[in-house]
Amino acid sequence: MLRHTALFLYYHPVTDSQKLAQAKGLAYLSYGCPSVQSVDFGSDLLGGSSPLLETKPWKRTPLWKARQAGPPSNYDVALHLDFDDKEGLDAYNDDDVHHEVGDYNASIGRGEFTARVDWWYDGPPRTHRGWIRHTALYLWDEEVTDGQKDDVRSAFGALEADVPSVRSTVVGENVGPLTTDYNMIVDTHFEDLEGANAYFDHTAQQEAASLAAAATKHQWTARITHKMASG
Repeated sequence: MLRHTALFLYYHPVTDSQKLAQAKGLAYLSYGCPSVQSVDFGSDLLGGSSPLLETKPWKRTPLWKARQAGPPSNYDVALHLDFDDKEGLDAYNDDDVHHEVGDYNASIGRGEFTARVDWWYDGPPRTHRGWIRHTALYLWDEEVTDGQKDDVRSAFGALEADVPSVRSTVVGENVGPLTTDYNMIVDTHFEDLEGANAYFDHTAQQEAASLAAAATKHQWTARITHKMASG
């Protein structure tokens, strides 16, 4: 499958009615865009970007100094769309329904921070209704070596075997043409939120994250944890 993954940040404040309207639009993509084979979307379970509101801008670590501190927050909403091939993705990008939904997302979100990646994976659509998905998108540092990239991919790929609560992990490479696309995605599944939290606390995950921090623009990492097929 060819998956288009996009993570969105809200402008604040965003009302519950606006969030509901966005969710309806994302859900409709599976009906309004014929080339879409499956849709998964959801809101962050760990607060999204709301922690930014709790810290005054002048007290936050500046992004250009945040290499070790990492991202200032999670993203707010994730969208995952599956296609049989590139032609299907191209048809979606040209579809008026997609444009209408995208215009609404832009009206309540910070479009300049939207994180996107198009990536291939084997097998049926990677969505298990009711389970938890943790998605992280990475940008390689300009000075990173091929060896470092391989080490990061291997470390994340091994977590399915190393962390008991992980049910599935796939590391994907971006094939999209946009200069704003991210480079790599790590897509990890758990049965419940407790499993996800155990993953975050596990030494193997922390070691993989440390390797990634040294090889990527860590402060720009885009991440979200949401319930699959829940809206």
